[in-house]
Parts: sequence; structure tokens; C-alpha cells
Amino acid sequence: MKVLLDTNVYITALRSKIERERFRTTFYPLLPITVLSAVVVYELSVNAENARTRELLDEFVCPMEKAGRILTPMFADWQTAARVVSAIARKEGAWRTKLPALLNDVLIALSGRRAGAEVVTYNGEDFRLIRRHTEFSLRVLES
Repeated sequence: MKVLLDTNVYITALRSKIERERFRTTFYPLLPITVLSAVVVYELSVNAENARTRELLDEFVCPMEKAGRILTPMFADWQTAARVVSAIARKEGAWRTKLPALLNDVLIALSGRRAGAEVVTYNGEDFRLIRRHTEFSLRVLES
């Protein structure tokens, strides 16, 4: 099975030397089966605070793109995402204010499902909510 790391997995790795080492030992061995979501690239790019961070991001993204391992949401993913977000709005009223932010996570989950990838995240709450409305493979990491 392929692996798709959520944005927060990459961001967590940048926070400290200990987290970077944890990322290296846990995820470097999985690199041959790792795919990268275009939505994750977008979220990382938006949060890139300086030129060095953007350069590091490019160094990671370019080889993944050349290898054909970037997942981009397809039209059907957008249609399903609309149904999932609408269902959450109807059935999970407490989440209404978070719906715009959930869209990216829904697109990550759907792209991962289409590629046969397991979504790996620290954000268990949001992805478990999404999984109540559409199936996909999920692994929640402990913080």
C-alpha cells in the first residue's frame, strides 16, 4: 500500500531536531511508496515563511513530480468532496465553522483513496470525522 503524509506530518518534522529525527527514522524508509498530495504541497507552500523553506520544499516536490508521484484531485474527487462536506454540515452541526478548512482534508483523503494510499496524519479528529462520511485508509500518529 502507498503512503500519503498529511501536511501536519511535514510541519511537525520542521518544529524541532527531535521531530526531524523521528521523521527520518519513521518515514524515510517509506519514501519509495510515498505519494504527495498537491493539496499538501499547496498547504506547505502557503505556510513557507522564508526563501530557505520554499527552497527546501522545491527540493522535495520536484523529484516527486518528476517521478509522477503527485496526486491531484480529479473532478470526481471534487464532486465527492462536495457531498462529504454537505453531509458533515447536515449531520455534524458542531463542525459548521470548520467546513472550509475541512475541504482540503477531504480532498487529501479522496486523492489518497483513489491512489490506494493510506493517509498518515496527526489530525485524527478531522480525518475520523471525514471517514464517517466516506471510506479511505487512515493511520493516526501519536503526538
